[in-house]
Amino acid sequence: MKIIVFGATGRVGACIVEQAIAAGHDVTAFVRDRRRLKVGGDKVSIVEGDVRDQAAVRSALDPGFDAVVVAIGETALKPSTVVTDGMHTIITAMKERGIGRLLFVSGVAEMPNKTFFGKLMAALLKLTPVGHAIRDHDRAFEELRRSGLQWMVAGGPYIKDGPRVGKYQTSLVYPGGFKIIHPPDIADLVVRELTEQKFTGSVVGIWY
Repeated sequence: MKIIVFGATGRVGACIVEQAIAAGHDVTAFVRDRRRLKVGGDKVSIVEGDVRDQAAVRSALDPGFDAVVVAIGETALKPSTVVTDGMHTIITAMKERGIGRLLFVSGVAEMPNKTFFGKLMAALLKLTPVGHAIRDHDRAFEELRRSGLQWMVAGGPYIKDGPRVGKYQTSLVYPGGFKIIHPPDIADLVVRELTEQKFTGSVVGIWY
């Protein structure tokens, strides 16, 4: 499968690039600075640009792709619209190029199905500095939900650096509580979804 990964130098994005190549996919990485991409070697095609630059994104999608993976994010705990703006730019370019499938790495806050404790946890998180990122991802998800594209969202809780475990839970309902996941295991879910298509039109939570 021919895919392009936006946010390919991030913790999750880099793992997606690496695992997608290992799974036999034809991978292009869209990055701001090619020097920061430490995976893939000569097996990954690289496009440099800003995800908010419509011309750059449109050009990157020119070759045509079976699926687009979006793993962009802002690391600083401050107000940002980079995910929302990037999602809008990507969706617009996808429609212009006739590309119909997008997989998005986001958080459990975007899960529409939550228990009482899940709703409480999400509400409390929005009161912390993490709330800036949550609101940005919320707006990006709304763009995606209204897009008419075929989509899937991987909803991660606290993403803690760590090795690939290979065993994790997936759920369409967020029960609340403190949960973690490592970047390579979110990547595992996304790369599997490329071919399995088990969660189309769903926000699926993933944690240990």
